[in-house]
Amino acid sequence: LLAGRGFSCRFLGAAGPTSQQAPVYPLLLAGSYWLLGQGHSAILAIQLLQALLGTATALLTACLGWSLVPERRSVGWLAGALLALYPPHVYMVTHVQVVSLATCVLTAALVLAAQARSARTWWGAALAGATSGLLLLVDPILALALPWLAALRWMAGRNSLSTGRRLLQTALLVAAAASVVAPWIVRNYWVHGELVFVKSTFGYAFWQGNNPQSWGTDKIPQPAAQQLLAATTGASLAETNRSLWAARHKTLYIDDVLLTPADYRQLAAVSEPRRAAILGCRAWQFVHSRPAAYARLCCNRLRYFLLVDETNPKASHPLYRWSSIVWLALTVIGGLSAGRFWKRLWPLAGVFATLLVFHSLTITSSRFRMPLEPLSLVWAAAGLVALARLAGLARGFLSARGSAFFTGSAGGPRAVIGGPGRGTASG
Repeated sequence: LLAGRGFSCRFLGAAGPTSQQAPVYPLLLAGSYWLLGQGHSAILAIQLLQALLGTATALLTACLGWSLVPERRSVGWLAGALLALYPPHVYMVTHVQVVSLATCVLTAALVLAAQARSARTWWGAALAGATSGLLLLVDPILALALPWLAALRWMAGRNSLSTGRRLLQTALLVAAAASVVAPWIVRNYWVHGELVFVKSTFGYAFWQGNNPQSWGTDKIPQPAAQQLLAATTGASLAETNRSLWAARHKTLYIDDVLLTPADYRQLAAVSEPRRAAILGCRAWQFVHSRPAAYARLCCNRLRYFLLVDETNPKASHPLYRWSSIVWLALTVIGGLSAGRFWKRLWPLAGVFATLLVFHSLTITSSRFRMPLEPLSLVWAAAGLVALARLAGLARGFLSARGSAFFTGSAGGPRAVIGGPGRGTASG
């Protein structure tokens, strides 16, 4: 971009205008380099921005809890605090990666959809739609969350708006989102000669996760990487971080293992969307010819998504593993104990389930779960608050019964010290 070649890169054997990435985060990086130069200052500025995005995400998570469970303010406070203290999200903002921005924008879109006050206004629908469109230009896979976002907004307006007005506001939301995304889709058509929805790489990503060598992700773990991880025992945080980066660079990518020079020559001869389509066809052939192997990969991905991606050296660190276990436990406990709050929280579960199924069937990575963690912590907080309330009621009931027993109130028995004819009543 800064060299004047436009939005372009070398991808699968050929260089030129690309849709290999969604545009917002690369433009953000280019803007930082343009303002601060090609040095450490530009990267530091991005990392500081990501720290602010992490802070904003924690605050937005609290707002989501307050919007969905307004009578229990503690739900929002607890959800925001859980996210702020969650180690993978603390570590996430130190990386130059799009997931920090995607997590923040998805959480903001959910807040705008869930707020009852903005649900009564036309500008609220337009703002929610524009934020949704921005979300697609950050990470188009999160388009799967949009139906549930619309459901949240529909629920938020049911007590204050007629059905007809809610339908019109939903149409406005869709139109605002489409107007934000449309220029990039037009650009893609102009560049590639065919319609491309934001990114051109779905077939390529599907092939990475589904081939004879795949573990279900885009990486293949190596013994050298595991040896570097084993050497971190007792090391300082800085030394551990350096070892994790080194282990990551020792991990092979599927492309390096399976794509030959002949493959690159074949792919370079066609358009970028066609390159991804060719690899996608190879993946479908693998799925049809080896359904049992594909089912095993889907099970692997489900485990990676919910717990730990074993092909990612950083996610293998004990702190990440234990954080994932605690997160999953809180999410399950919250889901089982949220009780009456579920009638407001089910769209969040819909977002989570839809993306869980999608990534289990296609390809997964540690970072793919991160945008879903704030919303899952909202229902975890709702369940924990409900459990705490039940525990408080139970303690109050038992205390009242115990007091009645010892004082003889409410028809309860009296405790008598001493035997018959000698006793003195005692409260």
